This record gives sequence, C-alpha cells and structure tokens, in this order.
Amino acid sequence: MHVSLSKQEQLALGMFEQDSHLIDVARRAAGITGSPVLGGVAVFLHGYRRTTEDVDLFVTDTDAAAKAIQAAGALWDESAKQHTLDGVPIHLVTEQQTGSAPRSTVVLQGVTVVALPDLIAFKLHSGLGRVERAKDLADVVELIRCVPLDKAFATQLPAHFRNDFKKLVQAVHPGGPAQDENT
Repeated sequence: MHVSLSKQEQLALGMFEQDSHLIDVARRAAGITGSPVLGGVAVFLHGYRRTTEDVDLFVTDTDAAAKAIQAAGALWDESAKQHTLDGVPIHLVTEQQTGSAPRSTVVLQGVTVVALPDLIAFKLHSGLGRVERAKDLADVVELIRCVPLDKAFATQLPAHFRNDFKKLVQAVHPGGPAQDENT
C-alpha cells in the first residue's frame, strides 16, 4: 500500500535527513532577521528528535523582522497570519507570547537557537495551565528524557518554573536521586 504524504508532512519528516530543507530555512531565517529560532526546530536541535512543519523566530521588532524576511523572498499569507519562505511557514514570536526574552543563544547545526534553559522556560510558560498547549509540556518531558536533564537543571530556570520542572523530572525519572527542592 502506497501512502502519499502532503508537502507539510514531507517537510516535517525531512528534518531527519542530512540536508534538511526545514533546518536550512531555519538557518537562513535566523540569519536574515538576526533572531534566534525557538519552538519545534529548537527542540529538535537540542536533542528531542521530533518533527515540526514551521520555523518560529523570537523577535523584538515584528515589523523589522517581517520586512527583512520579505526582502529575502518570504511571502505573507494573510489568512494564515504567517510568512512562508521557500515553502516553510515562518512565525514571528514575541516576548508577550514567551513570557520573557531569551537570555542567551547557541548555534546548533549552524542555526542560532535559544539556549536550552530559555527554551524550557518558554515551553513551560506556554504549556502550564493551557491544555491547548499540552504539546509544549510534552516537549519538556521529552527533553528531560533525551538530553537527559535532572533536577539540578532547575537552577538555570526562572525561579517560578523550578518546582514545576522538578515535578516533571520526577515523573520522567521516578527513581532518580532526591535533591533539595529549594535549589
């Protein structure tokens, strides 16, 4: 039985290939805008190998970022409220959506992405208390499992996320060493 995949499914599954089109577009979009990548591409590059169909960029100035990627050939899709660059949806994400600005970035596979503590904090901000964003908590759980992360990593997070993160670590690694809950 032959199953045909949509363009978006092909794009997502292509992330696992050596010359991933989606990773290439993420690299280019980050360079064009001077903005780090977050979201599914960052999760993938930080160690949880999952698919995604778009590139999310953290921006401080949406107008400037939009102009920069449009000058590079991105098209604006009014109905979807997103840009598309070489067939890849691009979303401009602001501090209002993430809860804070990234404190640092790293370059992984040539892509500038938010550092892991910022990515975890953004995912917790989005996922805690919002059932429609449960996938963000699932990303944190899988990063805990795949990287792997332990309760000590909580010290790198904003204080208001530390206990929630430790609870997730405990759920993922129930036999792990007990650690001081105040760290």
